[in-house]
Order: sequence, then structure tokens, then C-alpha cells
Amino acid sequence: MKRSAVFMMVSMLTVLASAAMAGDKGEGKVGKLFLFQKCDPGLNAGDEKYDPNTGCPLPGNGPWPIIPDNRRWGQMKYNLLGNQFRFSFQGERLLPQTDYALIYYPDAWPGKGLICLGSNTTNPEGNVQIHGEMNIPTGLPAPYDANFNPVAPSGAVGAKIWLVLAADVDCVGSGEVDQLGLQADPTHMLAWNPAAYLFEGNLIAYQYSAEVSEDLDSDNPDSEDADADTAAPQTNGNGNNGNGKDGHH
Repeated sequence: MKRSAVFMMVSMLTVLASAAMAGDKGEGKVGKLFLFQKCDPGLNAGDEKYDPNTGCPLPGNGPWPIIPDNRRWGQMKYNLLGNQFRFSFQGERLLPQTDYALIYYPDAWPGKGLICLGSNTTNPEGNVQIHGEMNIPTGLPAPYDANFNPVAPSGAVGAKIWLVLAADVDCVGSGEVDQLGLQADPTHMLAWNPAAYLFEGNLIAYQYSAEVSEDLDSDNPDSEDADADTAAPQTNGNGNNGNGKDGHH
């Protein structure tokens, strides 16, 4: 009973955190998530706390800091409640002319049961847009996600959203679905090249409701308002969640 109460409280805080970042036209309905580059083998050379091959902090040295100059970053708008998970993502300064996939990543590695939200190819400047909607009856996070229940020491509950190389992820699962919503042969990560990825600035929550349909704020990405709304964030604050394939980005 006490554990259920704690879970409900932490889940509500996660939803409220997402709602607090909602856009002006979708206050309380549309969440806004920033994604950042957090690994670079060219930085922190010789620092024993970092993996020299990936540039990521080694296990036990989380949470992962955001690279300070915002070289690569992205923003995703999404509905907090509805019968379809609707999202609109824009990424900038990524690897040029490269196939990327936007995913929901459930802990632990290799992210069994991950959801590929969409994919696209960056332009010569390294910019990309990925928009769409998807039926996710489990909501986010899914029950099979290690972040579905509070885990010490952070007690964080919520879903991780990553932008990864499309070649590094298997988006096609197969087999029967169990009671938690996980397929027998689930989708999962195939490789780990985090220097090319974007990781969430904070965990998000999406509640599925068959009786509610919230419209996502669909600003034209080419309009002046949309450009202003997707300007690079002025701060690099990190959420209290643990990230990365070891649970500490």
C-alpha cells in the first residue's frame, strides 16, 4: 500500500514536470522535452571517470553532464494525455546526411521493448525533423521499464527519449506479447555509439486514455514562430534521472 502511494506520487510529479514545460498554446496538454549530446571522446581526455572510447562517464559517475556548448541538441513536443502519442521533434547540428531514429528507451540495456517513434535523414547541415503519432496503450513509461517504479537512490519515474543512429536499433519485434506488453522477441538496441546520440534532459510521462484525444500544438516548422520556439536552450540543466545504457546518463 505504501509503495503504491509512493509510485503514484512520483508519477504525478513526473507528469507535472512535463506539464510545466508545456508550450504557450498547449498549457497543461503539450509537453516540451530538450535532448542533448552527453558523450564526446574528444573531451575529458585522461579523466579516469570517463570511457576513453565513447566519451561517456563510466558506471557509478552519473548523472551524465550535458556538453556545455550545446553543439548537438534537439527539442520534442508531445501530448501528455490521449489515445495517440503525438510528437514533433527537431534536431540540430547532428551528423550530416545520416539516418537517425527517435526512440523511447526502456531500461535496462539493450532496451528490450523500445519503441521507434520515427526516423529521418539529416540534411547537409545536420538538421532533422521527425513528426508522427503512435498508439501506445501501455503509456510511457511501459510497465516493463526499470523506470516504471521508483528505484533508489533517485526514485525517478519516467520514460527516456533518445535520438540514435538508425543503424544501431532494431525497430521490428515479433512474437506473442506478455502481460506487461513485451514481445517474445522484442525490439532492442543493436550497437552503442553514444557520441552521435542525443539523450533526454529529463524523464517524461505519457498517459494513454482511449476516451481522450489531445491535439498536439502543430506549429509550422518553417514559420518564424516555430523557429523562435525551437531556439537553443539558454541553460543546460539536467533532470534527476539516471541515464545511459548503464542507467546513469
